[in-house]
Amino acid sequence: MRRFYLFPLLSLLLLPLAATAADATSSKSIRKCQDASGKWHYGDSAAEECAKSKITEISEKGTKKKEIAAPPTEEELKAREQRKDELEQEQKLTAAKKRRDELLLSTYGHEDDIIYTRDRKLAQIDSSIKASEDTLKSLRAALARLEGQAAEESRGGKALPAPTAKSIDQTKKQIETHEAAIRTRRQEQEAVRKQAAADLERYRELKKAPVKQPAPDKKKTP
Repeated sequence: MRRFYLFPLLSLLLLPLAATAADATSSKSIRKCQDASGKWHYGDSAAEECAKSKITEISEKGTKKKEIAAPPTEEELKAREQRKDELEQEQKLTAAKKRRDELLLSTYGHEDDIIYTRDRKLAQIDSSIKASEDTLKSLRAALARLEGQAAEESRGGKALPAPTAKSIDQTKKQIETHEAAIRTRRQEQEAVRKQAAADLERYRELKKAPVKQPAPDKKKTP
C-alpha cells in the first residue's frame, strides 16, 4: 500500500508564499521628513511638524524609494493664481484680437473702403460742428444785444430787471453747451482718424502677400 506524505509537499508549496510575505514585510516603507527648524522625523507616517515639508520614503535597508513633494507655500499659491489670471487675460486678448481681425476683413473689401468710411464719418461730424458754430454765432449776437439792453436798463444805478438777467444767464448757458459740444465733436474726429489709421495698418498686414522677386534678366546669346 502506497503512502502519500502530504506535509512535506505542503511545506514545499507554502515556501514561496512565506518568502513573498517576508519580502512584503521587509519592503515596508519608512517615512522621514525635516521640519522648519531642521529637525528630522522618522516613522510610518509623516509627522505633523512636517506637514509643509518634503517627505522621503525609504526602505528598512535605508534606500530611498520615492519622494513626496512639499505642499506649495502661500506665496507659491498666490503666484500660481496670478499667473493663471495673466494667462486667462492673454487668452481673452488674443481671442478679442482675432475677432477684430475677422470683422475687419469681413467689413472692408479693399483698403480704399476704410478711407472712404473715415472721410464719410469726418464729413458727418464736420456738418454737426458747422451747425453748432452757426448756432453759437447767433447766440453770441443775442448775448451782445442783451448785455447792451442790460447796460441801458441799469443806467443810473437802477436794478437790472429780472427778465433781462434771466435771459442773459440762459443765453450764456446755451453758449457753453454748444462750445462743449464742438469740443466733443472734434475729439470724435481725432478718434475716427486714429481708428482708421490703425485699421488701415492692420488691414494691410492681414492682406500682405509675399513679395514676388522679379525674374532675372536672360542674357542674350551672341
